[in-house]
Amino acid sequence: MKFYNLRNAVLCLLFLLCFFNVKAQEMRAFGNYSMYFGNKNTGTIRSVEAGIDHGDFPSLAFQLSASYLNSDNKDKEHYDYDNYVLEKLSTKGSAINTSLGLKVYNVFLNQYEEKTFTYYIMPKLNLARIRATENFSSTDYFYPSHSFDEERSISSWQVYFGIEIGYEIFLSENNSNSIAICASYNRINLTKGLSKITHENFQYERHDSFGVGLSFYLGVKKPSKK
Repeated sequence: MKFYNLRNAVLCLLFLLCFFNVKAQEMRAFGNYSMYFGNKNTGTIRSVEAGIDHGDFPSLAFQLSASYLNSDNKDKEHYDYDNYVLEKLSTKGSAINTSLGLKVYNVFLNQYEEKTFTYYIMPKLNLARIRATENFSSTDYFYPSHSFDEERSISSWQVYFGIEIGYEIFLSENNSNSIAICASYNRINLTKGLSKITHENFQYERHDSFGVGLSFYLGVKKPSKK
């Protein structure tokens, strides 16, 4: 199967799972901002996410979301004996990400009714379109016409898993509105592809990402009465 066919199949599955049995569930919209503690290759990764939750809160819910991730620039410079910059290399990665999560509340607790402060665990399946970009400049002070700037980029797809653990504080009696503080782990590789285009022999193998974030949930549809 070609990858674009697999990608379309995965996206269809995400929507079907998320909207399954919608009439019996409540819908909430949410926004999230997260920061991932990067490594020497990626630096800090920032994520802005928006999506919807369908479920029985606080019990079980499906979450469908889209996010934009962006890493810090990684710079490297070469100097001559007079401390003039001869070459400068700047690399960065970004991604548009779609994810489907299964949010399970209070998985180790038997009673969660009447709680206004509860926790959840959410494994997530992710599909990301990653763009790696390199900017390279070379300066020749003796022959300025030989100086040049070059920008190259490459895009790639990645399917990966992640997990999110958080505490959610419900702000309304029907559990529609809430605030959540979360910690996340994922395997996205924002520098994927740079090894194919970079001027330097950088190592980009490591791509474990740990982060923290803050989410705001707002109820937009109440469950239908039976």
